[in-house]
Amino acid sequence: MATISMRPVREGEVPRDGGTAIQDDPDRPVFHGNGPDDYVCAGCGNLLAAAMDGVYMTKKVRVKCGRCKLVNVAVTGE
Repeated sequence: MATISMRPVREGEVPRDGGTAIQDDPDRPVFHGNGPDDYVCAGCGNLLAAAMDGVYMTKKVRVKCGRCKLVNVAVTGE
């Protein structure tokens, strides 16, 4: 299982059909799947999505960290 650091959302980078999930409990990931990768916050390293497949972690999926409040996006490339 790989650990992938998400990246902060850039100003103006908000797709119309995207959404932001809010992590209510910093000790529990927002998403949990059956894939090969864990996604962590770019700011503090908190686990945001556990065992996810990269196919589901697109630029439309943003997660607000419950620990440091940074809004993250999984897409690291352009």
